Amino acid sequence: MTNQNSGVIMIPSTVFGSNPAIPDNILSQAFQTSSQSFKSSGNRKNSMGSHILVAFTLLVLASIVLASDPNPVQDFCVATNDPTGAVFVNGRFCKDPVLATADDFYLQGLHLAGNTSNLQGSVVTPANVAQIPGLNTLGISMVRIDFRPNGLNPPHTHPRATEILVVLEGTLYVGFVTSSAGNRLITKTLNQGDVFVFPEGLIHFQKNVGPTRAVAIAGMSSQNSGVIMIPSTVFGSSPPISDAILSQAFQVNKKVVNLLQAPFTANSGRRSDL
Repeated sequence: MTNQNSGVIMIPSTVFGSNPAIPDNILSQAFQTSSQSFKSSGNRKNSMGSHILVAFTLLVLASIVLASDPNPVQDFCVATNDPTGAVFVNGRFCKDPVLATADDFYLQGLHLAGNTSNLQGSVVTPANVAQIPGLNTLGISMVRIDFRPNGLNPPHTHPRATEILVVLEGTLYVGFVTSSAGNRLITKTLNQGDVFVFPEGLIHFQKNVGPTRAVAIAGMSSQNSGVIMIPSTVFGSSPPISDAILSQAFQVNKKVVNLLQAPFTANSGRRSDL
């Protein structure tokens, strides 16, 4: 581990065994199934035996390493796809500073609402190094998040960034789950102008609980924060994680696993069971 206290996020117990529990309506919308699926095995918190989760956690979380962007060693390092005469820094080639222009540090259109006509009823519009090349090595980015009424930004994590969010319109119910013992769920209802922080690497969500659309802007402490959507990552990987591993990790039968996989694996072919 590259940290004296690396922390660990057990997906089954964190998502389904937090204290207090993440509301059923958020989980059922995120995993695109009925709330009965989460109750079929009895008390969802007490059914999470951590001693059998290690193999599953290694498979799902192998890529989650808490890290931060390196400090820049020059004024700026505009990312470029043309390596001619460029220098490779922090995963991107850097444009010759003499050739940098204002457009390298500029993005327009973030005032435009995103299309929320999807199953979750939300959409994220990024403003990171892919859209603003001048962000390369600067360790910062932002996103706009649009929600229709009842829209949800499902439980997810940013492996490389802390997030600070401000509500521009509407009312959001937000929360994150700690990685410490007990998997504590910390939540808050936010109104226009309210600000909330999601610590780096922790699973979190936002849901529109107001009668109208909601809009938020979030700043990230990384030029490319990354995002791991828990429902689609766990139940919609390609190829799929084995039914045997998922049923043991979540302590449910394979019928429930198949039900949870269905919305995410409809077009991914047959599962490969152990």
